[in-house]
Amino acid sequence: MFSISDSIKTPARMQPCTPERLNAALDSQQVYDTCQEIARRLAEVKEGTRTREAFEAEKSQLKADNLPVVCFHALFSDGYRHNQSAVPSGLSIYDVDHLEEAPRAYYFNKVAGREAELGINLAHVTPSSEGIRLVFEVPQGMTLAEAQRWMAQQLGDDTYDGTVKDLARCSFVVCRDYVLYYDEEELFKEREASEPMTIRTNDSPFCAPVLPSADDADAAFEETFDGIPYPQIVRALEELLGGVPAQGARNNFIFSMACYLRYVCDDNPQWIAQVLPRYGEEEQKFQSTVRSACNRPQTKTVPDLVKRVLSLARQQQQLGEMLQASGLQASEPPTMPERLPKFVRLITKNVPEHLRPAVAMGVFPALGAHCKDVWFRYIDNARVEPSFMNVLVAEMSSGKSCVNEPINAIMADIKERDTKNRRLMQEYKEQYDTCPSDQQKPERPKGLAVQWVKADMTPAAFVQLMADAEGRFLYTRMDEIGMLNQLRTNGKGNNVTEILRLAYDCGDYGQERVGTKSVSECVEVRWNWNASTTPGKCRKFFADAMLDGTLSRITFCTIRTDDDRMPVYGIYNEKFQQEVQEQVKNLSEAKGYIESKKAHALAAAMVEENRQYAALADDDTYRELSYRATLSAFKRGMVLYLLGGQKWTREIEDFVRWSFHYDMWCKMWIFGEKMRRAMDLDKAAVLPGRRNLMELLQDTFTLDDLNTVRRAQGMTGDGRALLCKWMQRGYCTYSSATQKYTKSPQFVETHQQKAA
Repeated sequence: MFSISDSIKTPARMQPCTPERLNAALDSQQVYDTCQEIARRLAEVKEGTRTREAFEAEKSQLKADNLPVVCFHALFSDGYRHNQSAVPSGLSIYDVDHLEEAPRAYYFNKVAGREAELGINLAHVTPSSEGIRLVFEVPQGMTLAEAQRWMAQQLGDDTYDGTVKDLARCSFVVCRDYVLYYDEEELFKEREASEPMTIRTNDSPFCAPVLPSADDADAAFEETFDGIPYPQIVRALEELLGGVPAQGARNNFIFSMACYLRYVCDDNPQWIAQVLPRYGEEEQKFQSTVRSACNRPQTKTVPDLVKRVLSLARQQQQLGEMLQASGLQASEPPTMPERLPKFVRLITKNVPEHLRPAVAMGVFPALGAHCKDVWFRYIDNARVEPSFMNVLVAEMSSGKSCVNEPINAIMADIKERDTKNRRLMQEYKEQYDTCPSDQQKPERPKGLAVQWVKADMTPAAFVQLMADAEGRFLYTRMDEIGMLNQLRTNGKGNNVTEILRLAYDCGDYGQERVGTKSVSECVEVRWNWNASTTPGKCRKFFADAMLDGTLSRITFCTIRTDDDRMPVYGIYNEKFQQEVQEQVKNLSEAKGYIESKKAHALAAAMVEENRQYAALADDDTYRELSYRATLSAFKRGMVLYLLGGQKWTREIEDFVRWSFHYDMWCKMWIFGEKMRRAMDLDKAAVLPGRRNLMELLQDTFTLDDLNTVRRAQGMTGDGRALLCKWMQRGYCTYSSATQKYTKSPQFVETHQQKAA
């Protein structure tokens, strides 16, 4: 598999490329219009009415703003276009740019008829319309660089692009008219993929050698500008200039980069040479280009583009820091803190290290079941109770039963009380059945609460057990998530997600019946539970609950290890149970409103951090899931606060933060992509039909005004191509003095007539 994205500006939105996605991009009207606009401006260059330098800059901007990108080299395990998570696809690209002959003539003279021989799956004219791109299968045993060298030899090309060996290198999509050859079946066939790998290339800013002059051999420059590392600034500038160029356009690109870097490198060519990549250019030519840029007259005011670059670089830096803190990019879930709260240390001590996260997360439903009439105030002033639902998602035979013994130790006191109450309830039933007449029937006893219940119960039994519990939490442990379907909502269907949402919120639930022996009760649902399953079954079970809030209320955990040896557990004896019960007693004795100012402060800080991360990453899925994940983490912190004798510690704070990031990692791993697709479909379903955009603009407007209107209508990309089309058709005119567009009298008159 390889990857596709709507834009080069969104490196965090790389999706697996399917035939449907690629064909939709090839047939996109926006892609077609952009390719035509680039071709029109190239024609002006050849006519002498537009400079090559202006064309290169405009072409880069048009591509960056309007064209999707495909990374044929790799699929990215975390959805981010970077080498750290790249899984090679087995494909490579070969670019031939700035051809002396027409690209189509080059193709038919050198390539046509040899596609099978050369392993070519796709060939097309490049967006510049000055070159061709070949997508071919890497010959067995070759690296990307070796494969491209091999292709150059097959085509007799001595000037091939030898730097396109970065797994994260992407290509702009072109319109269908530019496609010269396309074998869809071969392009999308399954190939053997390697594990994610990290590679370092000559066009990486960290690998480019700096060759200062002899006079400045010992020169040392700052590594950051206003706190932003220079490599981050360089990447942001590359992005806003349209991405790393192909061979033939690199000299102009280096010149443009150097011109802008002068404003953050003290106009020093040696400093610029230290931070600017070579992009495969010869060192002597590179140094000459940088010096030429520094010799060019410079404005005193900082260009708007440089300001945008610094703003983007700072955002990307913050996003990177948040990504590292969250652990979402990692292939493995976040590691537990070394220093754990006292109770977590105790409850996990008898399990191997790789099972401890699952146990630490899985015991909270049982702990919450010990609380009665205990509540907390969340940062939005909502009243919340220790309601927990936990699903352990892991492969078969991975040790999912590791949570059973710790839960047994926690629930020992409740199980003992339940056994007594079940016996008394059974005696009542026997007495009731043996009574000769209704007048002698005994009344149902009060206070016989049974908390540890089975999943196999009817709604009536569920309501009756809840009423008998008198405000206590019911608790259920299930070996498989599908057992939840044994409890049906009023007998309608198999989906119990309504009850699950009520259980988290402690909402009202019940039933009304006219029969004298029927259960008629309305209760607040207090039901904590544990379940386990495999990843596939988990996704299938919650397939219809992507957007109804069920997933955000449930806490997920997993088991990850490369060690296939049988795990060895510690001894769960009476001493262990007594130690657990001594601390659990603090939960049973707690009553009423419990407050911790430090827990409140931590929750508020986490909410703000998550809000910033979601905005920087432009990830609606993360934002939606993070709200209640933060609330659940807060409740875990409050339970640990009670277990520790109402003392807040740094260990509790570290555990709360870790538990949030761990829960979010699991959710994004299991449901992230499915939720993104569901949210995209949901948004698309509510978008109204497209309106006349000109109607939404003032008589005089700017490009920014148009882009604002486009975004409000759910459109992406830049409106430059649309404005060109409007001017060609006489809808509006442009003033270079004011840099504004004005609706033409003809359009206004026609529009007013139609409106009338």
